[in-house]
Amino acid sequence: MPLSCRTQNFALVAFIGLLCVQSNVASATDPSGPGSLPPTSTQFESFILTRCVPCVREFYSIATVPFPSVKTPGFAGLAPPNPAPNTRAGEMRLELLRAYPVGQESRQHMAMRVVLSVSAGSAGTLYPLGAGLLDEDEVPVLAAALSQMGKSVSPTGDDSSRQLIETEFHADSVRMGTVRTGSDSLAYVQVAPADPQFALKQVWELPAMYLPSKDIPTLEQAVVQVNAKIRALRGR
Repeated sequence: MPLSCRTQNFALVAFIGLLCVQSNVASATDPSGPGSLPPTSTQFESFILTRCVPCVREFYSIATVPFPSVKTPGFAGLAPPNPAPNTRAGEMRLELLRAYPVGQESRQHMAMRVVLSVSAGSAGTLYPLGAGLLDEDEVPVLAAALSQMGKSVSPTGDDSSRQLIETEFHADSVRMGTVRTGSDSLAYVQVAPADPQFALKQVWELPAMYLPSKDIPTLEQAVVQVNAKIRALRGR
């Protein structure tokens, strides 16, 4: 075969090979490709989706924390004014989810589920605001963080340019913390399972439930109850 023809054939084969490699790379990296799994925010969800077959799921109701109607936080100069003079009353439910393959309890995974509901204003009816998950290893970390928040004293001073002081804990799709602006000082709970960047957002940019800062120990105690149940199930 003449040299020019062999050179052209080699170039054609190389070009086809390059196209195949690029196609394989695109298929491997495209999250929306065939067979791809939905994004998860917790180890528990990943376990359910990929390693728990056939799967046993258990549900435990641990604690309910009522949230009173409180004065709506003011974020003057930082966020659009809130027309509601008071937040709605509601509640936070803490639940424990447990999963393991049939006959293999030693491979169990657990997560705390935080469910927020607000009053719908008629006969105690509650409207679901959202729910988030927290992997079991983060539960004692949250309890310790809430303990620190309950004991800490916000910095003082006469810096008139400081409009907001926030202390927060975030992991997976749950965020809890305190916020002080002007004369308002409140604790808050937020869940955002569909927003992996929620920890970067300001507290007013996501739905939140508020309660007086003095009630942080109540939140802590509820989380401690969940952690105690996790330890009991693991036989610690």
